[in-house]
Amino acid sequence: MPPSYWDSIQEIFHKALALPESERNAFIAKACDGHPDLEREVRELLAARNSPGGVLGVPVTRLDFVPDNLVGTTIGGRYRVNKELSCTAMSQVYLANDSRLPDTHVVIKVLSRVWVQDGDARQRFKREVEALSRIKHANVVNVSDTGQLADDRPYVVMSYIEGEALRTQIRTGGMDLERVASILKQIGPALNHCHEQKVVHRDLKPENIMMTGGTDSVVLIDFGIAKVRDSLVGPSTVNAASIGTLPYMSPEQLSGEEITAASDIYSMAVIAYEMVTGARPFNATSASQLADMQRAGVKVKPRALRPNLPPRAQEIILRGLSFKREHRYQRASQFCSELASALKEGVTTEPAVTHWPKYLMIALGLAVISFGVYKYILRDRKPSPNRSFSYFLTVQRMHDGQPYEEPYKSNGDETYTKGDQFQLTVTTPVPAYLYIFNESALQTHDAGFTMIYPASGSASVGANQPVQSKWFTFSGSEGAENFWLVWSTSPVSELDAAISEAAKHSDGALTGQTLVAVKQYLIARKAEIDATTNHYNANKTAVVRARRDLLVTLAQFKHR
Repeated sequence: MPPSYWDSIQEIFHKALALPESERNAFIAKACDGHPDLEREVRELLAARNSPGGVLGVPVTRLDFVPDNLVGTTIGGRYRVNKELSCTAMSQVYLANDSRLPDTHVVIKVLSRVWVQDGDARQRFKREVEALSRIKHANVVNVSDTGQLADDRPYVVMSYIEGEALRTQIRTGGMDLERVASILKQIGPALNHCHEQKVVHRDLKPENIMMTGGTDSVVLIDFGIAKVRDSLVGPSTVNAASIGTLPYMSPEQLSGEEITAASDIYSMAVIAYEMVTGARPFNATSASQLADMQRAGVKVKPRALRPNLPPRAQEIILRGLSFKREHRYQRASQFCSELASALKEGVTTEPAVTHWPKYLMIALGLAVISFGVYKYILRDRKPSPNRSFSYFLTVQRMHDGQPYEEPYKSNGDETYTKGDQFQLTVTTPVPAYLYIFNESALQTHDAGFTMIYPASGSASVGANQPVQSKWFTFSGSEGAENFWLVWSTSPVSELDAAISEAAKHSDGALTGQTLVAVKQYLIARKAEIDATTNHYNANKTAVVRARRDLLVTLAQFKHR
């Protein structure tokens, strides 16, 4: 198996595995996109897994005496497994007690049984262990033990980080700047140490930065796809395959070019942008769209979303987001240190007011209270200007499958022609959370309902920061393309739960109970919320408004 194809094979294989057999052939053909070697490898892997006599069906060693789920067992005669923390197609992660160190918790990662006989999978697992073994830093999760189960599955024991991911700390409008500076001052040296040990993380994101024990002490985790230079385990599939988490991938990751420390610095710049603004610099729904956005540069500067952000801090973040790696900082410690210092320029202490006369303080207090009562009484008399969002279509006329005429902007309130293509753009006047779903009127099965945004991670969007869909085609008989649009001032847990399900499918499809729950939620909330949609011809934009912190609407684009 060519190493350069391994990451792509793995991704397509697992997505195909999650589909009904009747849908796999069409999915594989589309996902492999005309690469016969890639398609052959995926199909052979699926055949091997499904065949009773295949390499994945008949293991070399006996497996019946080791359970799939290791909860309740003891690993290595030392680690008592308490519960499963996560489970993916590649590995399972458990929380365990170390019997040699009372009251000490550890995390144990075990290679999945389905990959136990796959040489490349075992090599990838060993490279992750090698990467972590090279790194000895207080702000990076450390390896304390390794071993192999009786059924030949390798495992690695790591320190247990009690706390929450950075993702849970990022709020609409951004985090406290002094706190951001504290976090960056820890990440910089840790990441620099990794790079000095010839390890590039390749998957930096808020979910992989842990905040320990209710403090701002930071620990980097999950080196599962790290690039290891001069590996003793074997060659790493570092280029030729686009691998990572889409919103945080550098331009060179997307294009499969050489990965260097500058790639991690780019990812950190995305995280920094998100920490100070509450939104990401780009809101793409596909790799190709993200690549185009990165090439064009950041349209919404951080200070547009966070006016009190020091100009120097904005300058550093934008340099970190440079499309060309040579224009970025080359050392993570320098990027994080300079940004932390710049952020502190925006932290000010309010002057004391103890010299004010008492009567003036009392009068001021009464005035504030009176104003609050006044605002409370008037709160329902008119819709808040912040409780709104807008959308428009960019329509490309088509003739015999080829575009003609220039694309034009439409507010969605017209009847389009079959075969024409369109792209949906949604914006919010204030930082918020957006969820976009496409419900195809032409489909009667589950795959007709797809999650367009977010493709992964958080649904947060900055003020006036556009979210663009992929290009759709008006097809089939006369009807409509239906889009559910949800705007909220806070995350919607019912819809956040659908993100991981959508990520399992290349088109973001929702299936099974997840689909049922999402549709029930959307229909119920739409009936409950009296949102109005106005289609304006002057700016070719539709605006949705309501007196609520949650807006739900069904946008229907008719065609003939």
